[in-house]
Amino acid sequence: MVQRIVKLIGSAYAISGDLHVQATYNGAEILNGPVTTTVTDVIPDVGQLPAPALNELVLFETTTDATGQIPVIITVTGGTLFFTNFWMNYTGFIKERQATDPDTPIDANDPSTYIWVVTGQSDSYYSDPNNNTAESDGVSNLTKNGEPWEWRVNVGDRVGDWTYPIASGETVTFDFFVDPAKVALVVPD
Repeated sequence: MVQRIVKLIGSAYAISGDLHVQATYNGAEILNGPVTTTVTDVIPDVGQLPAPALNELVLFETTTDATGQIPVIITVTGGTLFFTNFWMNYTGFIKERQATDPDTPIDANDPSTYIWVVTGQSDSYYSDPNNNTAESDGVSNLTKNGEPWEWRVNVGDRVGDWTYPIASGETVTFDFFVDPAKVALVVPD
């Protein structure tokens, strides 16, 4: 078990002032206050966001043994939160090719011209803690204000993180899947 840093990813919009979020993750409060907010005359719809909802709104700690279906509760006041994902460290690492001979260019089709070198360790590598499918982005048992909420029903075969709009006065609950198979504590040789 290792301490893991988790980032709540999304964006926040308000007509004036700050958006306030009260959120719990696995039963622990991770935020009860304002987040970085874009003030605008009109809060956009998901499809009209001026930029992808990929801001780091909250950082908190958990451990790498907290895996499986993690309960999450998010309540919003003062605007709209567009929740996209949780990114976590210890979800992978970065390896790059390095030339075996500095005078010979790397040829991806010729393994004798390079070796793999780890350039990003797992403690500083942040990524999605689950593998997205056309059916799921890791979010299940979704409710809004206590009622089942079916969001993005017609996604077809698109894979990726979906963005969930949570407006002022709404409480959204869901289970977020943290895949134990994606915990990478040690970089393989």
